[in-house]
Amino acid sequence: MVVDNDETYKKREVTVSIAKIEGVVSIRHYVYNTSKGLPAAWVTPKSPNPTRDNGLLMVVKGNHCGSYVRRIHHRYHEDNGERQVLILLAVVKKVDGAADTLTGEEIELGPDSLCVAVETNEDRKLNSNLMNLLRENARKRR
Repeated sequence: MVVDNDETYKKREVTVSIAKIEGVVSIRHYVYNTSKGLPAAWVTPKSPNPTRDNGLLMVVKGNHCGSYVRRIHHRYHEDNGERQVLILLAVVKKVDGAADTLTGEEIELGPDSLCVAVETNEDRKLNSNLMNLLRENARKRR
């Protein structure tokens, strides 16, 4: 997420979490092991690079909002004379401390419908080979 306000943050990238505090949804940032609330107007999701970001992503718009996904492949699409990029994604069930599980569902979205999710180094290693077969099959179909 990119925070765009306040003297402390001045448009820099920070990791945030969403939590329910006293029944109210809150955007939280940890500073020196202390959780600090951030106004929603200050926070913008970090969109993925559609050709390179292969890590964990989250859908932030549309029917699959809140779903975790991973990039399989991308393609370019002409719409009203404008070239747009679409990302083919595999929906995954995120499992902390273990490899994610592929649900078998695939969706296609633009990068503006996605947000880069934080993944620990251990989780990244566990999931390093998860998408290999899907990506290989997508390359063959091109």
